[in-house]
Amino acid sequence: MNATAPIAPLLRGLKLLTGPLAGTAAAPLALALMLALGSQFNEFPLGIQAGIAVLAVVWFLRRRQETGPLTGWRLWLAGLACALGVRWQYGYWFGQEPGVALVALLVWLKWLETRSERDERMVAALALFLLTAVFLRGQTPLHALAVFAGAGLVLLACARLTLSSFQRLPTDQPARDAARTMAWAIPLALLLFVLVPRVPGPLWGLPADARAGKTGLSETLEAGSIAQLARSDEIAFVVEVQEGELPAARYWRGPVLEVYDGRSWKPSPWRAPNPALEATQGPAQVRYRSLQEPSDLPWIFTLERTHALSGAVEVERTSTGSWRARRPLLQRTRFTGEARFGEPLPEALTSTAIRALTFLPPQANPRTREAGEAIAREYLQPEARLEAIADFFRKRQLRYTLTPPPVARDSADAVLFDTHAGFCEHFADAFAVMARAAGLPARIVLGYLGGERNPANGTWIIRQADAHSWVEVWLAPHGWVRVDPTTFAQPERAERGLGEVLLEREGLPLLLRPEWRWAWRLRAQLEAWEYGWNVWVAGFDAERQHRLWRSLGWRPDRALGWALAATGMALALAALLAWWLQRPPTSRDPLERQWHRFCRLMARRGLARAPAEGPLDYGRRLMRHFPQASGEIEALLRPYLQARYGGGLATEEAAAAMRRALRQLRRRLRQEKSA
Repeated sequence: MNATAPIAPLLRGLKLLTGPLAGTAAAPLALALMLALGSQFNEFPLGIQAGIAVLAVVWFLRRRQETGPLTGWRLWLAGLACALGVRWQYGYWFGQEPGVALVALLVWLKWLETRSERDERMVAALALFLLTAVFLRGQTPLHALAVFAGAGLVLLACARLTLSSFQRLPTDQPARDAARTMAWAIPLALLLFVLVPRVPGPLWGLPADARAGKTGLSETLEAGSIAQLARSDEIAFVVEVQEGELPAARYWRGPVLEVYDGRSWKPSPWRAPNPALEATQGPAQVRYRSLQEPSDLPWIFTLERTHALSGAVEVERTSTGSWRARRPLLQRTRFTGEARFGEPLPEALTSTAIRALTFLPPQANPRTREAGEAIAREYLQPEARLEAIADFFRKRQLRYTLTPPPVARDSADAVLFDTHAGFCEHFADAFAVMARAAGLPARIVLGYLGGERNPANGTWIIRQADAHSWVEVWLAPHGWVRVDPTTFAQPERAERGLGEVLLEREGLPLLLRPEWRWAWRLRAQLEAWEYGWNVWVAGFDAERQHRLWRSLGWRPDRALGWALAATGMALALAALLAWWLQRPPTSRDPLERQWHRFCRLMARRGLARAPAEGPLDYGRRLMRHFPQASGEIEALLRPYLQARYGGGLATEEAAAAMRRALRQLRRRLRQEKSA
């Protein structure tokens, strides 16, 4: 049996990939496009992914079969199909998402109709655009590595296109030129990174698409909304503790929902903060920094009892004790907070606020309302009513699960009297409804619970799977009291992670399950590196830039001057790089180097060699023009002709003779010029 038989398909595949493309500009350009599109492939809808794959396969097959360019009605029909497909997938044409998707499709069509070197250069420019668009999807170290490698491949393709017409060049010359260009570009990029002033807002100041959603908590709570989010192990935010220790029950507060319509909970209109919120007694017990991932919403998730918060954007504290920014957090944002865990001063509620916070829609959840009203008739004191509601929940023997039975309407009734199963939002909804029925002002808080400590760098990672909801009940004169109804079904949830306490793990991310903990340390190290990258590179915002400038003795208020200086330096370096790239390629052959020096010397004297003019004819023309230097010209031409055309003279010996004759020729020409 042939020893290569088992790997024959692999060998055929390698030949298929390298055969028609090896040594051409198409191979590195195709790899660059694969990096550019592969880094953001999951961000495209399924229809766009299929279109990109089909066009790439068609291009490869036509290139392998050396078929001519795609022209005529087929090209126009394919372009129209791409445009209509983008419109169908996104519902609109103008925006970041459909714009990048359309370019990702049309770049293959442009390549299919390529006829000349100019067309291939245009494909290279589109590849660079798609590589740049990768940073609109993510700014992780892997994204940066993909863009860096893709840019190098595009430069290699351009170098191959430029040097394809030159003969006798080393085969590795394009790779060397591309490497030199990247080496020139790196310090220039670092200089611009430090000096160009940061624009507040999203990347490059470009707003995100209005219809483009992001993963995370919303401002509305409905049955099942958090259970769906708990299936994601994406990072919501990372916390670095600077002073103190986090409590065992780590509640990260977000929006507070006070308006109930019978099916969903929503925030109430914004009101001015209550002074009592700022009056928590005692010094700051925990100081921390958080790095929050982008979101469509302005809410900042902070440790409960956070009394001070600052960041790169303007923040404000709402009347419900939560923190929010002035605008949606469309980019990764860093905040610094201080929390006190002393008892806050009691907050007084007006009669209007009490009516709003005890309102229930008529005929919604009748059984839960009846149970709450019965508790209100039996117990007069608010504390006794709250304890009676807690006992009612304990006796229900509720089951904590990610996959509760579906509920059509009256979710509180269904959870408490029918299914006895649910996730945190089901229990919070039912508890808040019963508390309001018992005459207790109640509201729901959305946020996150817990988080895991990263042993690689000591930070706390809070994931989307840690999303949680709980209830706050107002008791006079104590004020708002936190109640977590989930603990009635799973008492350990307040201090342990979701993967540790959830008995039914169907739908839970693999790396959050206990049996996959062996892979957690590797992911922890990768996330520690990514956090450092996000803080020092992707998170290099205006505040950090100004701090660096001050350390160098520069004044941030002169940012415009520094920006102009940086632009001027960048243009000067770019011009120098362009001049260097436009130089004629040099050869490793010492004989050719001396010949090119001689030709450049004569060209500066106005006697450039014609493209079709041979060395002998060129030398005769020069000797007629410089009769007094004919001896030096002949001494230079003789070793070149003998070594190049079979006169028996060694290359190194001929190059040395040409070097001596060239020095004498320069001396002779200077003497004539001075005379």
